[in-house]
Amino acid sequence: MTNTIFFKMSEIPSYQRFLAEFKRRHVFRVAAVYGGAAFVLLQVADLLQEGLQLPQTFLTVSTVAVLAGFPVALLLAWLYERTPDGVIRTPDAAPDEIDEIVAQPPGRRWPVGIAAAVGTALLLVSSWWMLGRPEPGAAHGRDYSSIAVLPFENMSGNEEDAYFADGLSEELLNALTRVPGLRVAGRTSSFALRESNLDLKTIGDTLGVETVLEGSVRRSGGRVRVTAQLIDAENGFHLWSQDWDRELTADNVFEIQDEIAGAVAAAMASGDEPIANSESAASRDLVPASVRTSDLDAYELYLAGRHHWAPRSPDGLFEAIRLFEAALELDSMYAPAWVGLAAVYQTLPWYTDFPVDLAAERSTEAGRRALELDPDNAEALYTLATTIFQYDLAWTEAARLFKRAIELDPEYSQGLAWYCWFVSTMGRWEESVPWCERAVELDPLRVHGLAQYGDILLLVGRHEEGLPLLARALALRPDFGWGRMQMALGLVLVGRFDEADENLRSYARIAGVPGGEASASAIIDGLRDPSRRDEAVAAVLSWVDHDENQSWLFANWLALLGAREEVLGVVETMMETAPVGYSSLNAMLVTEILRGEPRFEAAIATLNIPDPPPEAEAITW
Repeated sequence: MTNTIFFKMSEIPSYQRFLAEFKRRHVFRVAAVYGGAAFVLLQVADLLQEGLQLPQTFLTVSTVAVLAGFPVALLLAWLYERTPDGVIRTPDAAPDEIDEIVAQPPGRRWPVGIAAAVGTALLLVSSWWMLGRPEPGAAHGRDYSSIAVLPFENMSGNEEDAYFADGLSEELLNALTRVPGLRVAGRTSSFALRESNLDLKTIGDTLGVETVLEGSVRRSGGRVRVTAQLIDAENGFHLWSQDWDRELTADNVFEIQDEIAGAVAAAMASGDEPIANSESAASRDLVPASVRTSDLDAYELYLAGRHHWAPRSPDGLFEAIRLFEAALELDSMYAPAWVGLAAVYQTLPWYTDFPVDLAAERSTEAGRRALELDPDNAEALYTLATTIFQYDLAWTEAARLFKRAIELDPEYSQGLAWYCWFVSTMGRWEESVPWCERAVELDPLRVHGLAQYGDILLLVGRHEEGLPLLARALALRPDFGWGRMQMALGLVLVGRFDEADENLRSYARIAGVPGGEASASAIIDGLRDPSRRDEAVAAVLSWVDHDENQSWLFANWLALLGAREEVLGVVETMMETAPVGYSSLNAMLVTEILRGEPRFEAAIATLNIPDPPPEAEAITW
């Protein structure tokens, strides 16, 4: 009998005896539990690192600690076991104990081994994901050429400080536009995604960018703490992150902006995280002295002014003027505040009943003062050019200013949209199209840019291409009056009268015109049925009397209704009163319909457009 047992034991391979010993000492069980727990812990660490914006080293240290603990846990499982009397040294196997384990059927032997393999695999995979995953830039020699700056989170616990976080984000965006070859998504689109809860890949796809810069700002006790991180939008990899904690002074705020912009530029150029304090990550003068102030209060007033200007609400525009003027009282040499003042006055007549002449005068004065202080300020050049062409009809000087602005900053989306408008009003409709298209590419969620691009396409006869752009604008802002008006116009041009009626009625509700929605329907009915034309013309004229500033829009409907005398009367009144849309007389649907009519040509002549008009700038993208 003894010889038979010995013979059977000798048939058991040594590796099976070794694995059986692992099972007896519960090593497999510890491996399974440890691996699974480590996987969960590393996922939590990854979420904490991103959510709390902890440095990248947090993940590295966590992963190394988990990996180092694995062999220690296995060794302790081999040496010790837990009993009712406490933890004791694992005794040697009893006679035949190993043989009994080996002799167990596979259904009892394999599960614990499989669990150990799965746990070990989870540990290794999660560790590789944290440490060994290839950096996208380093692995492929990739550099990045586009970025969106999301609004930094206000961590100060005070809603009134939101403008400071927003302002810092916008200033960083402006600084990054000074990096050669870098395309920066427009402010409007980036900020529109603030509450979207979209993942980074969707944000990247929506804005057409490869990377996203996000972060937070905390002000407390005379200090400012800024956290910034650059992320690959395609896969969520953190390319770079860093914290700044400094005394809250104007100089320090500008230095932080410059250092962040420099580090981002270095990381995007190489795909690698820039070395702290290295030459590549150091200041690149991306926030030049010409856009700085040494007065912190003046800077905060300026940021608050930008915050109130952005939504273009009537109350916000007047508050922005007050804030910009207050900033200039503290530092009259602060060029950006002059630019902000020029921009607000330039747009004021479009949103309020502020006198056009006075707004034009103040915008021009502020714009010229800004350029005296900073001759290469692209935003000032764009703003002044737009003011003097639309209000003063100074076409030649505006063309010169636009040319210089485009040379300095060819990717300022608002400026390119203004230039598109300028080129179209000179009668170069087809040449204006690429500039509106480029403005939308740079700022794809900017409502006015989308609507303007759609309007230009309607003007050149590309109706089916223009309507989707207007629809996108209205999806973003359903109460956008001008967009509703142009959408209705475009739908009439393609014969979709029911939809046109719906949109024109929406415009009537928004604008509060005489006759309300009934008058809007009367206009559409007049286009459908010539017998109702007189009622439709009367409705349009009542709208003109209600708001002469919008008469340049209403003239299109009179032209479509064939009311030749009435539309010429509106045009001649525009010559006398010069409303905000007067300079656009050469870029409307009515322009093409009335071309060759002596009275209309006389009105166009009062615009003093050079013959031939200045050529559009060359396309460089």
